[in-house]
Amino acid sequence: MKFGNELRIGLWTIASIAVLVFGVKYLKGQLHTTTTYYIVAQNVDGLAESSHIKYKGYKVGRVRSMSYDYKRNLVVCELNIDPSLRIPSDSRILIAGDLLNASTLVLELGESEKIIESGDTIMAGGNQPGLLDQAGPMLASVSSLMPKIDSLLVGLNRVVNEAKLQETLLNINSLSMQLQNTVSNLNRQLPTILSNVADASANLDTLAIQLKEAEIEQIIANANDAIAHADSLIRAINSTDGTAGKLINSDELHNQLTRTIADVDSLITDIKANPKRYINVRVFGKDKEKK
Repeated sequence: MKFGNELRIGLWTIASIAVLVFGVKYLKGQLHTTTTYYIVAQNVDGLAESSHIKYKGYKVGRVRSMSYDYKRNLVVCELNIDPSLRIPSDSRILIAGDLLNASTLVLELGESEKIIESGDTIMAGGNQPGLLDQAGPMLASVSSLMPKIDSLLVGLNRVVNEAKLQETLLNINSLSMQLQNTVSNLNRQLPTILSNVADASANLDTLAIQLKEAEIEQIIANANDAIAHADSLIRAINSTDGTAGKLINSDELHNQLTRTIADVDSLITDIKANPKRYINVRVFGKDKEKK
């Protein structure tokens, strides 16, 4: 019985070790079929075993191991990359860092037709600028702006604490409250005002209609009277019974006027020719001698 317990404990221990080894190899990517490549770099700051290798943002492999070559003063990294990815000979790998100081290898494929084989070395392209490197110039600019921002805040604080500004704000608040009260009163009185306006509008419409009807009737009556008088006048003129009709329709008046004008013209001509016949001029001296 004791031997059976020890056997079970031994089996569980072996199984646990196997699971642990399997998990480590799985996390390192050693259980997948991969192709081995190498890179040689002077600085691999932030890079560690099992760091990702990415191509266009997609993970294509891991860093399997890292060792230092003391003869050349270089770091040698063994890489495991998906064998489906064909790598041209002019490709390169960059080391990209992030804010947490963890680095990732970024693969940039070249255009050469020659493909490198397993066990070959991929050219290291150096370190790719990370977020902190790109933020350096920006932080310098922000640092140079800090004194200006501080001065601006001081000036703004002075303006905010100005007594006149406080008084102005109080006046604006008071005015706002008065305006709010006015609007409230207007809202209460608005229905009555609108009702009175509606009644006045209705009365005006009725008055306008009455005036319009009255004017039309009077105009029609006056027009009828004028037409009647005009018709009577036209009939009287066309008739030869009245004086106006005789003057317009009779030729006798025209003939008499023509003869009269001719007689007057003949008389004027005779007066001009024989003025003594019509004008008697007496001289006072001659009248005395005759006496």
